[in-house]
Amino acid sequence: MTLTNNSNKPKEIRLLTYIEFSLHVLGKDSDAYFVCGNQWKTTFKKELNSAYIDYFAFESPFKSHALFSSSEKVTGYELDREKFTGFGRTESNPIILSKKPQNSQLPDGGGYPCGVLENKITLKPGEKKRIIYKYAISTKLADTKKIIAKFADFKTVDSAFSSLKKYWKNKLAVSQIRTPDSNINNFINTWLPYNIHVTSKVSRSISSRHVGSGGAIRFRDTMQDLMLGGLFSPTKTRKRILTVYQTMQNNGRTLFGVNPRTMIGDEESITRIDAALWGVFTIYKYLSETDDFSILNEIVPYYDKGNGTILEHIIKGMEFIGNNLGKNGLPKLFDVDWNDMLQIFSADNKNDGETIMVAEQYIYATKLLKEILQYANISNDNLINYIDEKSANFAEIINSDICWDGKWFKRLLFKSFDMGSSQCEEGQIFLNSQSWGVLSEKLNTKKLKIAMDSVSKKLNTKFGIKTFSPAFTKKQNGDFFDANPPGAGENAGLFLHANTWAIMAECVLQNKKRAWDYFSKILPPNRTDENPDIYAGEPYAFTSWIYAPEHHFGGKAQLTWLTGGATWYYIAATEYLLGIKPTLHGLEINPLLPDNWKNLNVVRTIRKTIYNISIQKNDNLEKTEILIDGKIFNGKIIPYTNKKSLKIEVFI
Repeated sequence: MTLTNNSNKPKEIRLLTYIEFSLHVLGKDSDAYFVCGNQWKTTFKKELNSAYIDYFAFESPFKSHALFSSSEKVTGYELDREKFTGFGRTESNPIILSKKPQNSQLPDGGGYPCGVLENKITLKPGEKKRIIYKYAISTKLADTKKIIAKFADFKTVDSAFSSLKKYWKNKLAVSQIRTPDSNINNFINTWLPYNIHVTSKVSRSISSRHVGSGGAIRFRDTMQDLMLGGLFSPTKTRKRILTVYQTMQNNGRTLFGVNPRTMIGDEESITRIDAALWGVFTIYKYLSETDDFSILNEIVPYYDKGNGTILEHIIKGMEFIGNNLGKNGLPKLFDVDWNDMLQIFSADNKNDGETIMVAEQYIYATKLLKEILQYANISNDNLINYIDEKSANFAEIINSDICWDGKWFKRLLFKSFDMGSSQCEEGQIFLNSQSWGVLSEKLNTKKLKIAMDSVSKKLNTKFGIKTFSPAFTKKQNGDFFDANPPGAGENAGLFLHANTWAIMAECVLQNKKRAWDYFSKILPPNRTDENPDIYAGEPYAFTSWIYAPEHHFGGKAQLTWLTGGATWYYIAATEYLLGIKPTLHGLEINPLLPDNWKNLNVVRTIRKTIYNISIQKNDNLEKTEILIDGKIFNGKIIPYTNKKSLKIEVFI
């Protein structure tokens, strides 16, 4: 912190920090808080000018010694939260603001600890003062002391901060855009990649909603978190992909999730029929960015028995879906697919449902897998014939009246009813089966356009697109719907993960105005610019979902940071709207710029080549022109090169 006295009088300033320490073992702390509270103590070490937090819970895998200190002399402290706030008060009006600290400690454990350090600063007119606050933690107090001592002077702190900035500058330099919109530039260039970094690193370990326990590594979720890892962190991503594939069983079924420390999960947990497909999408993205086809031959164990290459894992996943079909010939839902909440209906109908969305995703995965085999020089006619036949059958069924409801595609087929039909009182139209119908690239184009028009008319709101509508208030048998209330989460809320696929679908259909409208509505800084009190989310973090307008929290963001939607939003922005898309064939350039934009500049690193791309509008051109290092290039997909850099000029 830097303080400057801009007045012509001396100033005496009293600074008070406030933090709450969270070093607990979640399970034990929840089950026996009063026991846990007595297994850590908080004292002040005068010789270290630091608060000392000693956590020694027997069951904890991480017994910690933490120090919290200031570069200025601590003139008082409060380590007991009740003494800090005062009786009947909260953090909004703590009693410490009107009285001296009592220098309270919790040397015997118990109570509610906090970290309040007081610094008294006197500044002469024009004087400037810097203060460092340091928090360090390790399993040994001696090591913690070394960390605190390391940052004892401003030169070391500034050097460390400079190194941190250099690290992020290098990491983010692999993809930078410059558009006429500063909100888009800041979010896509800096904050969204950082969001993706956080999500891919910690998966579903901890957030405001995920409380740090259970199956934090989830095949479906973690694979999506890693989709851009080949761009930002290829080495770590490769290792993580190999780890995630170890949660697949020998028959191609994946576990819901495993503990990241033990890699143990519940084999009897729910079956997500869509899970294996996300692995195909992620592997394709990784290969496009890195050209590291050796990953396909890496041998990793199946969760239950035996070993197999990554390619063999992929094939087993495709076969698990393709071999488990319902009476209409579409993939069985088992417990659930992407829409977690649909598990309620699956359970009520004895898991006899079929999922149209997964059939559409399977078609798309077939296209990607065939490309992977082609560029890996792998000949497997039996596999290609198998997935081609399945995909063709799925497309034929989806295009038929079995799945087409007249103005949109249905969502699930049960023996007793079809979900996502105009015949349904609730849950008439679902977003995902329309978006993925477009992305599959195999369905009737006329129907797809009608379906996406229905999305615009029935699901689009001022805050984003609903997952479906109308919301559920009751189950099929008339019982109360015991999940999210209407307009919240996946019950007709605005799940932004699904919004990204709608943006991509409209780009495929070349509906740029609608695509940009959908994109702009859910851009976090746009939402906070419009009304931060309603949105109530960080302007620099992507959110999982937003309450629908009819909910009394309409427009409010929920669960920022840890969402698979972050990677998809980046893909929708850079690959579909801005049109810079790495593929196995090469770099595809197909921008869909807003009418009021005249140009776009992109610096993008792919396979160690830096592409300096400028896109400019030219109303006199009948078709797009591309120049590579000044020479005309015919086509939209630019082959990869061994050159260090390429200059690409695009005139549209």
